[in-house]
Amino acid sequence: MTIAPESILAKLPMMEIQATIQSHAGSLMEMLPDKRMRKVLRNMLLGILGGQTPVITGIARKNGKTDGETWAVAKSMYRLLCNHRLATKVIYQGLYEAGQQVVEKENPDYLVVAVDPVNFEKPYTKKLEGVSVVHKATPPDLTGHARLAHGYPAITATIVNTQVPATSYANWFSYQTADFISQNKEVEQAFETTTQSYLGRKVRFVGDSGLDDQKMFAQVMKLEQQFIFRVSHLERIVEVYNDRLDRWETEKLEDLVGSVPHQATFQVLFTHAGETRLDTVHFGWFQIRIPDTQKPLWILVADDETLNRQLVLITNIPLTSVSAVQQVYNDWRLRTRIEHGYRFDQEQGLDVEDMRVQTVDRMRRLFAIVLLAAQIIFVISEQWPPKAVLWIRQLGGKLGVPTDRDGPYWLLQGISAIIVTSMTLSFIFLHPFPFQEFTCG
Repeated sequence: MTIAPESILAKLPMMEIQATIQSHAGSLMEMLPDKRMRKVLRNMLLGILGGQTPVITGIARKNGKTDGETWAVAKSMYRLLCNHRLATKVIYQGLYEAGQQVVEKENPDYLVVAVDPVNFEKPYTKKLEGVSVVHKATPPDLTGHARLAHGYPAITATIVNTQVPATSYANWFSYQTADFISQNKEVEQAFETTTQSYLGRKVRFVGDSGLDDQKMFAQVMKLEQQFIFRVSHLERIVEVYNDRLDRWETEKLEDLVGSVPHQATFQVLFTHAGETRLDTVHFGWFQIRIPDTQKPLWILVADDETLNRQLVLITNIPLTSVSAVQQVYNDWRLRTRIEHGYRFDQEQGLDVEDMRVQTVDRMRRLFAIVLLAAQIIFVISEQWPPKAVLWIRQLGGKLGVPTDRDGPYWLLQGISAIIVTSMTLSFIFLHPFPFQEFTCG
């Protein structure tokens, strides 16, 4: 070898990547009961980013061979996932504390937290521990409808109004195990854990139509927090105040939504699939309360004139001004960031559905570590210098055309290339290719 590998490795930002991992995952590493576990966790995070996979042997392949061959590295990771000295809740607590660091650094006025259940598919799996029958809408069946598949349900609560999305609650669970109570209980736990993690901060929970439940409203208000949920039960009976007769009257919510006058109109910019459009949206709102309760709630109706569709939101935030209406609507729109995060974790990003460990507890541990690795991608994107991030994206295959979206995918590809290159150079330095075997005599 005529060129020293050190001179090439010095041009790769491996030390910077390792420093970011150490900084962001430092809380979790300090909670581990053994120093050797910290090294294994670092190797796992590097391997997940390098291999873009949750498969343990794939993770181990993307680590240097200075400590042994791939199987030896893989065994150390398997031992971490089944170590009885390490409680699973410790890994999740470390994940939450990493999010707390993000919030402390960015310090928003309040937290917008998207709570969303998701189903992960395990195709052809029938005998794995806790495997359940889940409802999958993406990808659809041959008729374009949702389908039933084998897999595992999960839930996360993600802070979506920070530059780096931070996880405040996560769980990978099973309908078949003894510790499962109900999915509603998981949602309630997400509310409680998030509130406990950010005591003293105002939290605004946002969710899709699956959270349109009076029990959910009561749980959030019991915690003295705010919520914005999409309405799915328009047939609900509610009470609305009649100013003329000075009394509360019972009405069907669907009738009220259909007759609400437009009180404000805005031009709203939407971005989807790399394209942007400007829609005209009419807003109307009114106060209601659920029968047999005294807590006031508000309904916000947004009619998209351009696409001829309607969005109905329910909230406990007083809609007493146009600016409050705008803020509620904009906060709810941030909810889509959790879906983009699921797509990154689940599909062409880190492919979390492909994990191949065999117990629910090991799946839970690996799920938390994959979520932590995904956060590191966003930390690099937002906290590294722009020129450094651009360099990594170019290495990852950025096209350099106006249609580039500059999301996390090119960045992940570039980080993977750095890690693989560093591992390859380190390996050939220790084990040069046997060119002499091609010679005769």
